[in-house]
Amino acid sequence: MLQVWVLQAIALTADPAHAAYVASMEGRKADALAAVQQLAATRPVEQVLAAGGSGWELTPQYSALVRFGLWDELIALTAPSARAPGLAAGYLYARGVALAARGRLAEAHAALADLERLGGGELQGLVAVAVPIVAARIAATELRHRDAVTELEKATAAEDRLPGGEGAGWFFPVRHLLGAQLLVAGRAAEAERLYREDLERHPANGWALYGLAAALRAQGRKAAAAAAGREFARAWAHSDVRLVSSAFWFAGPDTTSCECQRQATD
Repeated sequence: MLQVWVLQAIALTADPAHAAYVASMEGRKADALAAVQQLAATRPVEQVLAAGGSGWELTPQYSALVRFGLWDELIALTAPSARAPGLAAGYLYARGVALAARGRLAEAHAALADLERLGGGELQGLVAVAVPIVAARIAATELRHRDAVTELEKATAAEDRLPGGEGAGWFFPVRHLLGAQLLVAGRAAEAERLYREDLERHPANGWALYGLAAALRAQGRKAAAAAAGREFARAWAHSDVRLVSSAFWFAGPDTTSCECQRQATD
C-alpha cells in the first residue's frame, strides 16, 4: 500500500484544485495552501482566459484562505486582472469576508457592491452564493444574528443549485458557516439538523462532526456529543488546525492573530 504522503503527492500533481479541496476538508492547512500555490503557478490566468475560462477555476487560492480564517493574508493580496471576471469575483468574495471579519465594515460593503456588479452571465450562480456570505459576515460582525442566518440560508440554497460534483463550484460547504452561525444564535437543534444533512453530503468530514458535537452538547445530549466527538477525532487525525467551530466564523469582529487565541462558541 502506498504511503499517505505519496498518495497526496500524486493528487497534488494531477489536480491541484481538487487536492486543495480534499486537504481543506481534512483540516490539512499546510497541504491545502501548498496546493493552491501550485494551482496558481501551473495555471496562469492568461492560459485560463485563452481556453475560454473566466478565472473562477483559480479562486481556490482565495477560498482556502477564507476556509482557514487567514484574514490579514487575504487583505494584503492585490486585486487580479479585471479581464478575468471569475477570478475577480472570487477575490472580492474572499476580501469582503476578510474585511468584515476584521471589522473593516465600510471596506467590506465596498467589496460587496463590486461583487454584486459581477453577478451576471455565467457567474450568476456563483455570485448568488458569494454575495449573501459576505452580507452574512457583515451582519455577524454587527451582531445581527438573525440577519446573518437568513443570508447564509440564501447562500446555502444557492450552493445547492450549482451544477457539478464535490468542490466543483464552491470550495467548501456553506453549511459549515450556517451551522456555526446557528450555534452563535443559540439555535442548536437547527444546527444539529444542518450538520447531519451536511454529513450525508460529505460523509465523515471533521468540520461538520465538530459542529455536530457542539450542537449536541448545547442541547445537553452528552452521550451523543461524546460519540460525535470520537468520530471527529478520527476524521481530524491528520489535521494541522485546531477547530473552535465548524468554520472560522465568530460573533463580532475577529481580533485574534492566531488559532491559539480563538475560543470555542459552544
